[in-house]
Amino acid sequence: MRVIRGAAILVLGSVLASPGGALCQSEVRRVTLDEALAAFAQNSLALRIARSEADETTGIARQYQSYANPAFSLVREDLGHAGEAYWETTAGVSQRVEWPGRTTARGRVAALTIEAASARFRADSLRLAFAVREAYVRAWLAEETEQTEVRVAAVIRVVAEAAQARLAEGDISAYEARRLRLERVRARQEVAEAGLEARAARRMLAALVAPEDAVREVGPSEGMAGLPPVVTTEVALEALSQRPDLEAAARDLDVARALSEVAATGWVPDPTLGFGYKDQADGFSGAALSVSLPLPVFNQGAGTRHGAAARASAATSRLDLRRKHAEIDLVSASDRYNSARARLLAAGDDLLADGDALLAAARAAYAEGEMTLVELLDAASAFRDARVTALSLRNATWVAYYNLLRAMGRTPGESR
Repeated sequence: MRVIRGAAILVLGSVLASPGGALCQSEVRRVTLDEALAAFAQNSLALRIARSEADETTGIARQYQSYANPAFSLVREDLGHAGEAYWETTAGVSQRVEWPGRTTARGRVAALTIEAASARFRADSLRLAFAVREAYVRAWLAEETEQTEVRVAAVIRVVAEAAQARLAEGDISAYEARRLRLERVRARQEVAEAGLEARAARRMLAALVAPEDAVREVGPSEGMAGLPPVVTTEVALEALSQRPDLEAAARDLDVARALSEVAATGWVPDPTLGFGYKDQADGFSGAALSVSLPLPVFNQGAGTRHGAAARASAATSRLDLRRKHAEIDLVSASDRYNSARARLLAAGDDLLADGDALLAAARAAYAEGEMTLVELLDAASAFRDARVTALSLRNATWVAYYNLLRAMGRTPGESR
């Protein structure tokens, strides 16, 4: 029995000393978080869509402020009566002349619309960059969890194999041997499930940073070590006015007000001035001037003015509502981050150390005959629970930190 116990301890030592893992590294492209963000900026389909939408809005806004084109006309009249011929030729250019106040207002609408589109694109970029950071951290957690399950499953396998030999010697009961066999089956299932979760997380990261590459999986090449910096709720709320989505909403309100200015002058008609040259068959020729001025008799633009005023009112309410939602978002993100950070600071590293120490002590006790195989199995399960809990705390803290930065409209390392 001592020979079996000693052999089991040697195998256990080699299993726990190895990093473990069931990852197929040849299929995984490894990147740092900075490399993932750089690839995202270059390859992201969602970011391309957001950029194209901003460019579309910009193009339409620039077209809106364009001045009316001049019109060229050429008229040739050939007349005849009682065998006599007569003709007139008139060439001219006409131009609709917009009142200066309306031109200025249209220019403001275009400029503010472009600013709103730019702010909205920055908001989309922050949101999508957070998704990359979140996917990176979750891929790290999934791989660490998989490696933990592999290590625990290896321990259970060694213990179960030793149990069969000891059962044959009558050293343990049939219940203990059966319990260990069931745990071995369950451990295999846990390893398989953890492997699926890890592959799914790497595929999600690949879809964000390399959607058009042949690489099917992208995994992290660095761990999430240490603690993110302290960010109080007061500091977070100071960044409320810097959120790009609020800036976009504020510019939308300015656009609505500028459109009201355009609509307010809609009842004033724009004159069309014409200049031409006429040449007649009788030898008379000379310049021709014309002025065309629509009369605001039937259409005085009342509906347009009313609609513009309603749009400005809605934009005001929309800005107030978005500001309230942004404040709630900031406070909620701050609360979640500070809570996760406090829990990680209080228990994260201790959980990892306690789990390792517990399993090491259990191995020593088993080697000295002071612990049964079932108790060693329970120690391995406790090691797994402690390690997965500690890793989950670190994952939650970093994701909450990146989410808080998103809510603040900032990126890691950005100054206050």
